[in-house]
Amino acid sequence: MLKDGGIKQKSKALSANDHSPFFKDQSTVKVGNLIWSTGFKSGDSRIKLPAIFKEKEMPIHKGGVTDSQGLYFLGLPWQYRRGSALLQGGGEVADI
Repeated sequence: MLKDGGIKQKSKALSANDHSPFFKDQSTVKVGNLIWSTGFKSGDSRIKLPAIFKEKEMPIHKGGVTDSQGLYFLGLPWQYRRGSALLQGGGEVADI
């Protein structure tokens, strides 16, 4: 399914710089968009932009949009409303 949509799945991303994520298999690729899925726990420690994060590693944002061009968050607690971080609330946030 991923290949049919032109999406290439890579090995684990270890870090990213500008438009290039660096992968566990030592490869890198220049991308226009990167979807960084962290699962159920915050996994933002690989994003090296200290001005974006505040106490408890929560990003500084307005509706998921940060001051760093092209960096957005989805599924944060209280991003828009109480359910933003829950599965049933994620679709509504993604539509915005």
